[in-house]
Amino acid sequence: MIKLVRIDERLIHGQVALGWTSDVAANTIFIANDEAQKDKVKAMALNLAKPAGVKLYIRGVNQESGEIIKKFAKAEKAQVLVLVRTVADALKLTKYSGGVIKNINVGGLRFEEGNKKLNNFISVSEQDIKDINELQKMGVSLDFRMLPRDKKLTWEELNK
Repeated sequence: MIKLVRIDERLIHGQVALGWTSDVAANTIFIANDEAQKDKVKAMALNLAKPAGVKLYIRGVNQESGEIIKKFAKAEKAQVLVLVRTVADALKLTKYSGGVIKNINVGGLRFEEGNKKLNNFISVSEQDIKDINELQKMGVSLDFRMLPRDKKLTWEELNK
């Protein structure tokens, strides 16, 4: 069962490893990220950062990942936290998984020159805005927050 899909540039870090994994009772973390799949050092670092006793799978953002997501959605024993690094990756994975992804949590997207700052932890590019709008048109519900205890903010509340 997919417990949470989260967009977070840092993928696994303290807030994810401690906060989100325990909040959703995940026993599996699935990372869809091309760079992490190709870079053995990055993959090793992510494996070290995950909580003890939690399985970690790292795949690229592709059709294979979409098929894996479909299987996880039907699984009973696997309680899965899905992590992607960018809004574009979330959109691709949503398309590849054939509509299985219905909710996405948006966490840390750091500020870069030219991006629109939505709050202290999320800034978006023009392409991110287009991708978020497309996700919403696909029926995906988005909530924007860093930690499980934070108030859920909607796209409409942040994009004023």
